[in-house]
Amino acid sequence: MKRVLVDTNVIASFLTERNPTQQAKAAALFEAAEGRRVEIVVAQLVAAELVYVLQNAYGVSRVEAAATLKDLLAMPGLRAVDTLPWPRLFELWPGVLPDFADAALAAICEAEAGSAIATFDATFRRRLARLGVPSYW
Repeated sequence: MKRVLVDTNVIASFLTERNPTQQAKAAALFEAAEGRRVEIVVAQLVAAELVYVLQNAYGVSRVEAAATLKDLLAMPGLRAVDTLPWPRLFELWPGVLPDFADAALAAICEAEAGSAIATFDATFRRRLARLGVPSYW
């Protein structure tokens, strides 16, 4: 089964109406996970970023953000990970991938055999391609 690490922007698009096109793509990915066609991997740092985005960009209360995250992580086909290959992270960040979270996702993806990263960030996708790290889209 294909493993897909999700960037924060994918989950934010899934949960909000910020971009209907992105929301549809994210919903299809989450439906594929629910049907056990893919496994979505949610890194701990993505969960933390998501809470920050929900509270600060969308005005979601702490209680609602907690409930949303709890429900999200309980969805079929999702797995949370809290490991980070620190040596690889420091090989990538800040020189190769200037964004810490992007470098962390790339390092985790490399450690998760057979995985790809789902992101709506075109710059991040180009950088992943140069590293040979697969993108889901």
